[in-house]
Amino acid sequence: MPTFDNPVTDAAEASAALRGLAHATRTFEDPADTYAVLGDLLAGVRSLRQVLDQLAAAHITARSRAHDDAGTQAAGATAALAAADELHQAGTLLDAVHDRVDAAMSQSGRIAWHPEPALPDPAARASVEAGELRLTVWPDTPLGEHQRYAYRIEHPATGQSVEGRDLFTGTRAPVSPARAVRELAVFLAAAGEARQFAIDNPGQHTDNEDAFPEWVTDTARQHQDELAMLIDRDPDLVEQASRRWISVVFLQGDEADKVLDIIDHDGTDAAIDHLAGYDFGEETTQAALENGYVYDQPPTGALDRTATKDDYTLSYSPFLGHVSLLRTHDTTPDPTLRHAVTPDPARRTVEREPARAGRRAEGTDWFARRPGASALTGRGLGL
Repeated sequence: MPTFDNPVTDAAEASAALRGLAHATRTFEDPADTYAVLGDLLAGVRSLRQVLDQLAAAHITARSRAHDDAGTQAAGATAALAAADELHQAGTLLDAVHDRVDAAMSQSGRIAWHPEPALPDPAARASVEAGELRLTVWPDTPLGEHQRYAYRIEHPATGQSVEGRDLFTGTRAPVSPARAVRELAVFLAAAGEARQFAIDNPGQHTDNEDAFPEWVTDTARQHQDELAMLIDRDPDLVEQASRRWISVVFLQGDEADKVLDIIDHDGTDAAIDHLAGYDFGEETTQAALENGYVYDQPPTGALDRTATKDDYTLSYSPFLGHVSLLRTHDTTPDPTLRHAVTPDPARRTVEREPARAGRRAEGTDWFARRPGASALTGRGLGL
């Protein structure tokens, strides 16, 4: 604990605390914690700047007591003034450190950290028909940074089948088994083309002709069109295209500040549950359709942050002071959430003016803290 009056003891504690921080910051379980750490570091840099100035002042003030080892006072005073000058120089360099850390904190405050991608479900499988072939893919144990998928290729008419575990999709986050099937179709199409080349050019060989058993490559050769259709169909885009979002409510000003406070204190899930009270099911859907508040993707601006829960998507901006809740068009809201708030009936059918990030009222401070926000949660350029 700091003594506030014993510089030697407090300096030792500060040194130990920094050693502990250096050890603790080797890893961050939640990268969002970096924002709070930067805030404390910024305060520490300011305090260190003050300490250096005060150490310099102590050397200057007590220089009459300074002597060298031979007892010469003039030499001691000269050394004291030189030490003070170096300390002042160090303090000036810390000003640049302060500005850089302040800028880093401002940028860090703009980040909406998302959870790590969930590991694929080993039981999740995707199976499709490609001509006479049936392709089945499921997640397998990762190999290093590479996500691996197992697969089975079957020819139901002949009863032949083959399995493998050598389908990889790169070092990115795991993809859906449906997308992995698409990648398998790419390799099968290449093997089929290699088989056709071998037939047309006896004695010549290609790299892909031995990738699969001959019965697989020969069947793939006969069903190039079906494989091409499977390759051209992006399952993720098809799923996204089938979904549309409708606006449930858009709030700004004091009403938005209440929801932003809920996000700060209880998280985005609590805010979504709160705003879901504005969702009146089919009535809200029809109002959104009549007013044109239907979107292929949830609309967001450059400074907006988003969060999802079930069929809801929350978009909010602490900088511009607005929140928006959207719901997938083809779902029905949970009726138990309608009691979360008691909204004005007039708000049920008309969305407020659809202001988005990039638009603000004239004279508004982009980075001002909301009234009542604490220094820790403020996301401004300065503290």
